[in-house]
Amino acid sequence: MGFLLVKCVFAVGLISTLVIVDARPTPSDAIYFPKDDDPEHSMPVFEQSAASNTGTQTIVGPDGSVQQQTFGGSQSSNIASDLSSGQLSATNTQQQTFQSGDKFQSHNQALGQSASFGKDHLALSNTNTDTKVVRDGANVREQTSGGSGASIKTSQGSQASQAQTNAESFKEGGKQGDRTTGSSQSQNIGMDGTGSTSSANTGSEKYIREDGTVVTTSFGSSSSFQVSGNTKASSLAQSFSKSFGG
Repeated sequence: MGFLLVKCVFAVGLISTLVIVDARPTPSDAIYFPKDDDPEHSMPVFEQSAASNTGTQTIVGPDGSVQQQTFGGSQSSNIASDLSSGQLSATNTQQQTFQSGDKFQSHNQALGQSASFGKDHLALSNTNTDTKVVRDGANVREQTSGGSGASIKTSQGSQASQAQTNAESFKEGGKQGDRTTGSSQSQNIGMDGTGSTSSANTGSEKYIREDGTVVTTSFGSSSSFQVSGNTKASSLAQSFSKSFGG
């Protein structure tokens, strides 16, 4: 009976010892915390800058005419010190006016650009507007245009698009009219050889003759092209109309 008691105590002690040994992590299981300056732990430092400028000039002529010019610009950047990524942007505006008696002219322009880049992408964009107004007594002519564009390139492929609009109106003598046009294009190209392009154009005109006759014209067109492997597809459409009225 005493022999059996000793054997049981030994067995319990062995089990307890094994459990304690297994609970201790081996050197290979230990967690490693990298230092802040280790390459895999460090983060890029960004350098930022910004600047802007504005100006105004006014000239009064001996005949009482007034000419004024205003301009402004700004730019900013945020670039990683290792040049791995960053953003850039810039804007410019300019306004010019001239007033003399019942004559008036103005010209306004604005331009914006931006860029963003990283290890796996490059993106660019731009916008522009231009407005002109000329008044000479009862005669008025106005012109406005605007455009935008964007492109991006990644490891998957590239995309690009742009759009442009134009508008013009006039009133001279007994005649008046207006005209608007617009266009757009887009492109998508994949690294696997797939791709597509599309474009569209629209326009309309309205002209009122001295005798009151109204001439209205509208037109448009669109096209597209796609390719994927050995499959290609394209389409084209056009429209035109013209009408006369009193």
